[in-house]
Amino acid sequence: MKYRERPAPPKRAELSDNPIKFCNEIARLFRNRMREQEQGEGVMTQPGAHLVLSMLAINDGINQLELVKSTHLRAPTVSVILQKMESEGVVERRKDDENDKRSVHVYLTDKGRKLDLEHISRIKKLDTIAMEGLSESEKEVLMKTLPKIRDNLLLDGKSEQ
Repeated sequence: MKYRERPAPPKRAELSDNPIKFCNEIARLFRNRMREQEQGEGVMTQPGAHLVLSMLAINDGINQLELVKSTHLRAPTVSVILQKMESEGVVERRKDDENDKRSVHVYLTDKGRKLDLEHISRIKKLDTIAMEGLSESEKEVLMKTLPKIRDNLLLDGKSEQ
């Protein structure tokens, strides 16, 4: 059964007007739809892998600690994702500083860049579906409001996933 055909989850009266509950539901539906479109069973189906891929596409050559900080994922999670990405030829690690043997930087391979572009294309298609029927002013309100909510959660200091 396709996701469009599935009924919405049951509502709880005490959460019926909670905007964060709706954000969570939207995020869950979005992730599920994205997983449906993923091909294969490799690392890119693992939660957090696309976030790491995206961050490397923006900041190719950063080190693992910078990836942890910028993705808000836990260090062991990033480590496992990178190990799998490396074994699948999505990234490569290089020691750029001969004086500091601990300084290892992570770079996307051609395969990794291709995966990132494919992922962006899927996001844009799904984004179009999700925003169907919204006016430009409604989209503007969302784009002003949602970052504030995200920032509140990040500033709370408990942003680790």
